[in-house]
Amino acid sequence: MAAPASVHHDHSQPQVIPPGRIAEFMAFLKSMRNFKGDLSTVSAPIFILGPTSLTEYVSYWCEQASLFVAPASQSTPELRALAVLKWYLSTLRGQYGRREGIGIATGPIAAGRKGPGRKKPLNPILGEIFKGHWDDEYGSGRTELIAEQVSHQPPVTAYHIRNLQHQIRLEGYHLQKTYFCGMPHIEKIGHVMLSLDQYDESYVMTMPDLHLKGLLPPPPYPELDRKTFIAGNNGLTAEIDFFGRGWIRGKRNSFRAKLFYRDKPKDILYRIEGQWQDVSFTVFNASGGKLENFNTDGVHEITPITVAPISEQSPLESRRVWQHVANGIVKGDLATAAMEKNKLEEEQRALRLKESTTGDPWEPSFFRAAKDWKEAEGLLRSVGVKMASEETRGVWRWVGGEHGQQDRFP
Repeated sequence: MAAPASVHHDHSQPQVIPPGRIAEFMAFLKSMRNFKGDLSTVSAPIFILGPTSLTEYVSYWCEQASLFVAPASQSTPELRALAVLKWYLSTLRGQYGRREGIGIATGPIAAGRKGPGRKKPLNPILGEIFKGHWDDEYGSGRTELIAEQVSHQPPVTAYHIRNLQHQIRLEGYHLQKTYFCGMPHIEKIGHVMLSLDQYDESYVMTMPDLHLKGLLPPPPYPELDRKTFIAGNNGLTAEIDFFGRGWIRGKRNSFRAKLFYRDKPKDILYRIEGQWQDVSFTVFNASGGKLENFNTDGVHEITPITVAPISEQSPLESRRVWQHVANGIVKGDLATAAMEKNKLEEEQRALRLKESTTGDPWEPSFFRAAKDWKEAEGLLRSVGVKMASEETRGVWRWVGGEHGQQDRFP
């Protein structure tokens, strides 16, 4: 991967709905209430769109590389599982609540923590790729990422993250569905597997759903629901429950987590409680004693991902694919952004038509749809979760390169 960073757009400024468009934005949201089905198939107005493709959101699994590799340095299975749980919890704000104003991944809905509405990400084209790496100055070494849009309808993103120095890797995929169910609701279907190779340990993780509360009147805010699990092949399991503020008491974005061996579910090894949006929580030991107050903002500064300059990217890499649309959005030239987006969509339709005519369908470069994933299926089954491969058009596995070379990271 090329070392120079690509300057694509300014992530430091909140990508919010312009004040003059608020009425139009709210009218759009109201119209969506009557829509039946997955809202990700709906073309959103250009002023709602942000300059970032959804493929880039995968990088939030690793925005603090030191937390990603931390499990590899722990001496016991219990401490490694606790480190995995702490890392998982630290990723939720980036994935679901967003940081630096990039916005919530909400299909056609756009809302955020501050202001009446944040921009929605760009829907990736089929075959779109996002590549990058983190060089961490705190001893984490280089962590590498590849994400690929392996299906457009339904929209499925597959990804692989690894750190060779610490022998840790992540492999996963998910389908994102957006719909109204009394309120905007975003469902993530898929899972992630984290492997610690030096210990021969693997942990499969499920993902929560998101819904927006307080939509009318604004500003809305995100809440997570659906119990999630982290199940290890060493017999350890973490169970996370999400809940928000009630009518009288409670805090937004709250959670409770517990870690235990699956054959001894009542013997809790650790408990964690806190707020995922602020990434602040308290860790308790088996007897209920406080071990630490944990806040990721106090661990290390977030290390920006390094991406090759657009001039050095392949035609399917995210920032090259969307550069003209993104430039128009950032500059406020929405007419140009809309024109470039329409041009790109027409090109994609023409490609799909050509492929169907010639009988030569597109194939992913770095992932393949497998029939099964035995280890992941077994671990999911141990916590009562079924792998929904029929919805994601298969079980997407990392194969490494364009010709299927195992473990090749360009």
